[in-house]
Amino acid sequence: MTQEKMNENLKYYQKNAERLALQYDSVAFEDVHKDWLTFIPKTGSVLDIGAGSGRDARYLASKGLKVVAVEPVLDLINYATSTSSQFDISWLQDFLPNIEEVKDLGIKFNLILLSAVWMHLSSQEKQLSIQNLAPLLKPNGKLVLTLRHGQFTDGRIAFPVSEDEVVMLGKKNGLSMVAKTESTDDQLGRADVVWQTIVLEN
Repeated sequence: MTQEKMNENLKYYQKNAERLALQYDSVAFEDVHKDWLTFIPKTGSVLDIGAGSGRDARYLASKGLKVVAVEPVLDLINYATSTSSQFDISWLQDFLPNIEEVKDLGIKFNLILLSAVWMHLSSQEKQLSIQNLAPLLKPNGKLVLTLRHGQFTDGRIAFPVSEDEVVMLGKKNGLSMVAKTESTDDQLGRADVVWQTIVLEN
């Protein structure tokens, strides 16, 4: 994505942060992510990229996991931190594909989650993102990506997503696919949107 296009998306999320955060929090983690719950580690650390309202980070932290939550939009971080103070979550303002702040931590993770993020990345950014994420996984660590199939009609910019592309990029970076879902309905009831989840393993 060009810097201009990326900025347009960030402006949208910044402008609509509270409304979107309430929307995200209106659906439960277990409903959104029911197809890969068995891959959540019992112990260890999690990196949640594009953490939004903090819904997923809060759930994972409630399971006793140490969570690093990454979000590029400051107003979403402010909302999320206000509702997450009782959980062990470290918040960072950082950006794909480079995630420099995350890399500077020098931490490896048992699980990395990209929920509703992948469609905002161009093909080149997808390649760079996997290159930067793969080394952050511990042995047998899992990278979970949710893929949104369906166009935006509110001005947000998105790119096509492909299961084959994810698997290919994973393979190039030493990750193998261990699970995938078929298309599932949108939890917010949008008839023109379906989701797919892919789990890659280090």
